[in-house]
Amino acid sequence: MATPDQIPTDLTIDLGDDLAPDEFIVAVRNFLGYVSEITDSQKGDGADVSWTVKVSEGSALVGVCPNETAPASRLAMIYKQAEYGPMALARGDIKGAGLSEKAIGHLKSLSDLVGKHQNGKGVNLWVNRKPISIGSGIAKNVREDWESDYHDFGTIEGRLEAIQDSSGSIKIRVKDFLYPRAINCVVPERMIEQVLTSFRKRVEIEGRIHYRRDGTPISIEADHIDLLPEDDDLPSTADVRGIMVSA
Repeated sequence: MATPDQIPTDLTIDLGDDLAPDEFIVAVRNFLGYVSEITDSQKGDGADVSWTVKVSEGSALVGVCPNETAPASRLAMIYKQAEYGPMALARGDIKGAGLSEKAIGHLKSLSDLVGKHQNGKGVNLWVNRKPISIGSGIAKNVREDWESDYHDFGTIEGRLEAIQDSSGSIKIRVKDFLYPRAINCVVPERMIEQVLTSFRKRVEIEGRIHYRRDGTPISIEADHIDLLPEDDDLPSTADVRGIMVSA
């Protein structure tokens, strides 16, 4: 493990010496992605915070330096969040970590890399020259939290979407404005034709909804799909007033 005097910046990751070249690249991308997410979460008035990468020659230390005009108060909040996030995930406090889902995903990916090299020195995130361990337990805690914890029958409204994953298969999702993440939709064969005609349209889906422990829906097994009118098709305020008057 590196020592504080070797750390090049106030926000640095020490990737150790056990990662293959492709793993090293993945780790750096996830570190930079984590930095980007926590920076975006601290946006405010005044000068923006941007970063340049600084790599220590001959080592696995990758740091980021803020721009000269970055407000000190905002940098302090970013560093505080950078430190607190992985510590909260390590003790299983996923919701209390105060991180976006993408930020959690970046730390989970780093933790997964650590889990593949249990005999190595691991990965450390250095914040203000203080090391915070990125252990394999973070990925385990996140994975358990993201798994479905209970289910119930209900309805979800949103816009029906489709994506193609890395294997080439099509995944159907519904994007509900109430939730930041699209909800996976499992559709029986008898409803495929209806789904195809409903893509990119607003729908109400009825079925078995699977939830995370915090009550966030993650998927629905569709039993019935109804098309909903688009915003332009809904009556205006003037129309409603006219209906009320005529009634």
